[in-house]
This record gives sequence, structure tokens and C-alpha cells, in this order.
Amino acid sequence: MPDSTTNRRLATILVADVDGYSRLMRADEEGTLVDLRAHLAELVAPVVERFHGRIVKTVGDGVLVEFGSAIEAVRSAVELQRGMVERNQGTPPERRQAFRMGLHLGDIIVSDDDVFGDTVNVASRLEGLAEPGSIVLSASVYEQVRDKLALPFRAQGSRTLKNIDRPIQVYSLDAAALSRDGATPPRTRVPVRRLTIAGAAVALALAIGGGLAWVVDRGLLDNAVAITRPPAEAGLSVAVLMFTNQSGDAAQDYFSDGLTEDITRALGRFKELTVISYNAVLPFRNKELPLAEIGRALNARYLVSGSVRRMGQRVRVTVQLSDAMNSTQLWSEQYDDELSDIFAVQERIAHRVAGTLASSLQQIALQRALRKPTDNLDAYDMLLRARALGADPTRSANRMAREMLERVTQMAPGYADAYAELADIYFQRAAFGWSEFAQQDVETAIRLSQKALEIDPDSVLAHSVLARAYTSVLKYDLGLAESERALQLNPSDAEVMLARAAVLLWTGRIDESIATAEAAMRLNVSIGPEATLNLGLAYLLARRYTDAVRLLEAQRTRYPAYPLLDLPLAAAYAELGRTTDAQQAVEQARLKNPHFDLASFGSRFQDPALQRRVEESLRKAGVN
Repeated sequence: MPDSTTNRRLATILVADVDGYSRLMRADEEGTLVDLRAHLAELVAPVVERFHGRIVKTVGDGVLVEFGSAIEAVRSAVELQRGMVERNQGTPPERRQAFRMGLHLGDIIVSDDDVFGDTVNVASRLEGLAEPGSIVLSASVYEQVRDKLALPFRAQGSRTLKNIDRPIQVYSLDAAALSRDGATPPRTRVPVRRLTIAGAAVALALAIGGGLAWVVDRGLLDNAVAITRPPAEAGLSVAVLMFTNQSGDAAQDYFSDGLTEDITRALGRFKELTVISYNAVLPFRNKELPLAEIGRALNARYLVSGSVRRMGQRVRVTVQLSDAMNSTQLWSEQYDDELSDIFAVQERIAHRVAGTLASSLQQIALQRALRKPTDNLDAYDMLLRARALGADPTRSANRMAREMLERVTQMAPGYADAYAELADIYFQRAAFGWSEFAQQDVETAIRLSQKALEIDPDSVLAHSVLARAYTSVLKYDLGLAESERALQLNPSDAEVMLARAAVLLWTGRIDESIATAEAAMRLNVSIGPEATLNLGLAYLLARRYTDAVRLLEAQRTRYPAYPLLDLPLAAAYAELGRTTDAQQAVEQARLKNPHFDLASFGSRFQDPALQRRVEESLRKAGVN
């Protein structure tokens, strides 16, 4: 009778080994073994798990993996090869390891968690045909994925394999086509109107050429923690002390008291912060006590203090942020405003103060987290690190952020912010052109945002990501609704305002988009490249060419590798008659965007006339 532990099933088998492993071992046994173990633990295992595979076994320098789906198997193989390219960057050539991979789909025998049979043998023989960094697959795999994956498969003809009694039709994905700098683009283009940052055909054109996959040194994450919001000991506990009325008129106390309460309430909308209640602070009014003592009494690491001075029809508000633990001032700022509507001024200043304070406190928390050793991270600190990486507009940073945030969702499955941050990272990956599976990544961003909202219906970031994601697939009404909801939840959050500005841009409400983006910049001047591009396009469409140049020149210096800022800058130069500057910007754009498609640039605009206006300015600059 057959063994009860033996059964048959259809599967796709991936076999991989390290090219030149014996040579590497002869040169440095210990170093080679350490490197291989790191690749398997930090790259192979996570990628296989993410694509629902099972590592059957590792033998020496080889690994055998089973997948239930041929599509998932090929996607996994692509991610692994691109991940190895990134891991080898900065590694001495003599220590670099490169996988060869073979894939075959067929019936397998499974016994005691091991796999056997002709399918395994064919996959192993196909791996032997592969060049370093490349993938070889059989026709059985190719037929399953040919119309579903936008990858540059190359037919290699029929091959006779050792100990296989029939010829096998073979296809390959070579190393050059799989690398960022490869000269071979995929033959299938993703529909450019579905995504992009500036209507993002350019970004998708970059995605067509392939994007590298990256891996992060995760560290040793031993403690699983369930987080709904950071506790006070996480370091982001803050109290807003009663603002002092310096107007010389006690009747004006209502304004300073109201401002204190409004700032407290506005800060409370930032879920990263633990904000001490207004009533808890009241007993400390007019008390001359050391900051450390107040901080201990309120259980607050940071203290906000300030003063209000009314001068005729103007009001001046001064604000300080201090570290109560060591009684040092960390930040201060002054706000002046007209008193045409006293309560509107109070609300406006409260939002500006809260937004700027929150940005400063989050940056402080990040710096504290980065000072911790990488083997001593909890979910919240890892989220902070991932957020910092997400602000870096490069493929490698995006990859590392995704790896970190996926780990956070495992450590803390009830942590809504982790799903929202991960959704944001997936949307960036699609919009910036760092994925062959851009449509899937947008769908993933939407799904993760919805997951965050299931846990926390008031997740501001989740609503903001949905706003951008829906707009990218031309669901303008849904995008507007999500951006409005996010802004209602926290009108002091610069990122929320920038998401709203983006939706307003693509729906053609240009002046509103500019006003919203400029308000966000007053809260946080360090807007990212996507927001810069959006505001630059808005300036261009509003014929504010000098403002466009000022913004885009500064941000292009800040984000030199970002592939899209040169385009609206060139257009603005052209409209100002700066022909030489326009030509230089166009040349930079061509270097960064070899697949640029003018006809589809700006295709996200709801009104095609706006896309045509951008196109006309680019043609003036010499783009064709």
C-alpha cells in the first residue's frame, strides 16, 4: 500500500544555486558561508513567503522551492534576482554571489515534506542552463504567465536535458533585462493612463524597463508587540502649557486660553503623539516651576509653552517646544496675523502651530529611534525607520521600507498605522515606476488602506492614500471624498493637505490645489518630490512660471535622482524665454527618462485640455 505521507499534486518548482560557489569557498570559506546564509535568511525566505511559496530544502549552495502558482513562482524569481543585484552593490567583486534559477511546472510526488519526480529533475536541469543572475523556465511555466506578466521573456528553442527523455522548450529572463540598467525593455507596456505621478506615464515607462528589488537588514526582531498608539514611554508624550497673555489686558485671557485649548485639540489628531489633556494642564497656570518637575507631574516628555500679544489689529503668538527631561529648548517660532476675525485667527494659528510641532516631534522621535541598535527594535521604532526610508525617493529605500513595514504588521497585526504606511509605500512603488506589477501594487495599496480603516476608521493616512490611489485609477469622486475625509480628521497635517492638493490638481481645481499645497508648506517646508511635482505643475498651469522655477530648482537639488522634476522645470523655463536653461533641463529629463512618452504625460488630468497645455509648454522647451 502507498505510504500515507505520500501524495501527488501539481506545482511549480524553482531550483536555484550560486554560480561559482566552489571558487568562492576556496577563496574564503567562512565569508562565503556567512554571505550565503544572510542571502537565504534576509532575501530568499521573506520573498518566498510573500509569494506563497514553500522552501522544501536547502542543500549546500542550492535551494528548492515549491509554488502553487506559476505566476507567483516567476514573480518570486524576479524579485530574488533583483534583490541579489542590490545586495551585491558595494560588495567587493570577489565576494559577490549570483543565483542561477530554473522553473518547471508539473506533477510532483510529496513525501514527508520533501518533493520528488520528473518535475523536480527538469527544474534542476533548467537551472544548469541559466547564466548568473538569470532565470530559465520551461514552456509549461511560460504558457501560464506569458499574457499575465509584463516581462521580457526570450525564446531559447528546444533543449535536450541530461536524463530527461524528451526535448524541453525553454524560455529565459536574462540578467541584463532584469537589472535597472539593462538594455532590454519588456515587450508589454502597462496602460499609462492607469497610474503615474504626473499622470504618470513617465513613471510607468520606467517601470516597463524593470525595477530592482531590494532587501533590508532587518536586525533581530524578537518581541511581538500589539500597538494601537504609542505609549507615553515611546517618547512622544507632550503637554501644552497655558499660553501667557502679554497684551496687558486681562480681558484678552480668553484668546490665549482658547489658543491653548485649540492647539491641544489639534495636536491630539496626530496619532503618533500622546497629548496630555487641557484640564490636566490647568492647575499649572502661572506656576513658576522647573520644566522637569512639570514634565514628571504630567508624565510628559515634551512641553509646549508660549505667549500671546495683541497689538491693535494684529496678534503675535510665540511658541517654544522644550524637552522636560533635560530642560532644554528644542524649537521656537513666531506667528503674526491680522485680527479681522479673532476666532478664525485663533483656529488658523492653532493649526499652523500643531502641524509644525507634530512634524518636529516626529523628527525627534525618529532620531531617537535611529540611535537604537538594530537588534533592539519594537514595532513603533521600526515604523519610524520605515517612514524615514519612505521619504527617500529611491527604489532601494522603498524596498527596505516595505520589508520593514511588512515585518511590523507581523509583529503588531492590530496596528492600523502600519497597514496605512505600507499602503503608502506600495502606492509610491507603483507611481514612481519601480514595479512591473504597477496595477497590482495600486490594488494592494487600496486593500491595505481599507484594512487600516477596518482597524481604525479614523486613520488619516489611510484616507490620504486612498485619495491618491483612487485618483490614479481615474476614480475622481472617490478620491475627492477620501481627501475631504482626511482633512476633516486632521486639518493640521501637512501630508493630508498635500494629498488633498494632488486630488485638486488632477480634477482641475488649480488655484485651490496651489493654496492647499502652499498651506502645507507653511507647516512643513520639506515636502517630498511627488508633492513638489504636483505643485510645480499647478504653478505651470496657473502661469506662475517664476514660482514654478523657484520651487523646482530647489527641490531638484534636494532630489537629484527623482526622474520627473526636470520636465515641468523645462516647461517653465521655456515659458519665461530661458531657452538655454530649458534645453539643459530637457537633456537631464532625457537622461533620467529614456522611455519618456510626451503623448501620455499628464494623462491623469480629468480635463484633457490641461494635459494639452502642459504638452504645449513642454514642446516649447524642445520635448517631442
